[in-house]
This record gives sequence, C-alpha cells and structure tokens, in this order.
Amino acid sequence: MTTHPQPERLHHLLDRARRGVILPAEGEQLAEMVGELKVDLHRYEEVVVGDLNEANIALQRQAARAEAAVARVRQAVDAGPVGSCCAHLIHAALNPPAT
Repeated sequence: MTTHPQPERLHHLLDRARRGVILPAEGEQLAEMVGELKVDLHRYEEVVVGDLNEANIALQRQAARAEAAVARVRQAVDAGPVGSCCAHLIHAALNPPAT
C-alpha cells in the first residue's frame, strides 16, 4: 500500500526542482512520491471505471425492463378490449408528440 506524500513536502521538492537546486537525494524522493501518486491514480481510475461500468449495466437493465413494460402495454392495448377513452390516453402516453 502506498503512503500518501505530504503536499507541503511535494511542493517543496517541486519548487527546488523548478529552480534547478534539487539535491540528488531529494530528486529520488520526488521520483518516489510521483511514483506513489501514479499508483494511486491508477487504482482510482480502476475504481471509477468499475463503478461507471456497473452503473451503465444497471441503467441498461432498467431501460430494457421499461421497454419490455411498454411493449406489454402496447400489446394489451392493441389486443383490446380497452374502452376507447382509455385506449386513447394510453396511446397518447406511449406516443408523445415530437418536440
């Protein structure tokens, strides 16, 4: 498990590197901190992508269930016997006007 670099130390080392006065040991420390951040970022990306994939699958399943329900209602309305008033309302709900 990575240890999270302290932001103050990271900023200090980056400042020294930008000014070109970083010592070799500090450069190694900076490289280690950057490596830890890269590992953390990779793990975070894996979690986020996994969560998004799960959410997408759930939404696809929900959409499929809704489409199946609409298809069953359409079939029931088309098969009758539904009162003309009810059939009209159901058809209007299933086929909203294009905007």
